[in-house]
Amino acid sequence: MVQVKKEKLKPGMVTAEEISGRTNISIKKGTVLSERFINLINNKILFNIDTIPVTEESYSTILLHYKDELQKETLFKKKQFSDDLISDLEIEKISDDNYKTNKDLVNLREETYFPTDFCVNGDIENCASIFVGGSLTVFGDVKDSNIISKGNILIHGNIENHNRYYKYNSYGLIKANNINNAVIHAETVHVRHSITDSEIIADQEIEGPATMYIQNSKLQAGYNIILGSVKDQTTLIIFSEKQIELIKKLFEIEKRLKDYEKEIEPLKQSIRVFQILRERINELPTDKRKKLISNIKLMNAKLQKKKYLTEQFVTLKVEADRLKQAREKASIIIEDEVAKGTRVVIDNSSFIVQMKDKGVVFYKKGMIIMGKKSRVR
Repeated sequence: MVQVKKEKLKPGMVTAEEISGRTNISIKKGTVLSERFINLINNKILFNIDTIPVTEESYSTILLHYKDELQKETLFKKKQFSDDLISDLEIEKISDDNYKTNKDLVNLREETYFPTDFCVNGDIENCASIFVGGSLTVFGDVKDSNIISKGNILIHGNIENHNRYYKYNSYGLIKANNINNAVIHAETVHVRHSITDSEIIADQEIEGPATMYIQNSKLQAGYNIILGSVKDQTTLIIFSEKQIELIKKLFEIEKRLKDYEKEIEPLKQSIRVFQILRERINELPTDKRKKLISNIKLMNAKLQKKKYLTEQFVTLKVEADRLKQAREKASIIIEDEVAKGTRVVIDNSSFIVQMKDKGVVFYKKGMIIMGKKSRVR
């Protein structure tokens, strides 16, 4: 394990304690994390890792956008319940990581932070920005509010807004009875009854097999969509943003590997000179000897970086292939009725439903009408 004192960190480097506690990751405190490991941590859907070994390569610094993500992470942790908030909302402690209020959250016009799991035994209405460090449970409705949660957002009532300006983001599951006029982004979304005038993006699945209707909405999932009845003016999309991100990273790494190869080629001459001279290296003029040694060190450093990039390329390539294979089975299932004019998109294939049907499965190579001799289109 690498141990580094905090005061010796270079600008842009991040220590393990600043990101500890994420997805049960076990890293020794004081360890400096590299871009590779931060990438693994941030992509928990792509990489199911409980413990990450840290080696000397962890001295490399992370990219700026990862640094920004970590700053947002620490924002949740450093913020605590203010005394005024505890008093105004009569917040009660259930456990060290779980708090609740029996009052409605209404007209909170400034950014409000709940650093742990939080339960509202009422409604949330007209709140500008609510940040939850754990999971949020609401036993009433949520209206005209913006919510970001590090865990799940579990709403026993409805999400009801006057327009689509209100956004709900979760690192886990978002669940509600009815969703109206909302923009939602989560890992998985469960809806019990209906979705109207909304845009929903799920990294994995959207599930609503008992939904009475989906209308005038756009639903996008990485793998599967399971719904009840789909009405007019609705678009259903199976599209993996994670897969696109992987492909982009692979292209970037491939380009960097080619650049390193071009940079290494002229330095190979120094290695050949060194191998020829060997014990006679000290006979060279001082400036030439220093230049030769400098070139060899530079080449070794570039070879190490090239090796690291190659390993990263192989890892990402395996994951991209796994995702591609998994998506061959991706489907959109309408258990009840799908309306004529519904647009279905799976990757780059688009399909407009030409007639109202019941019990339909859309998949990458076409569609199946269930209960009608499995007719394939």
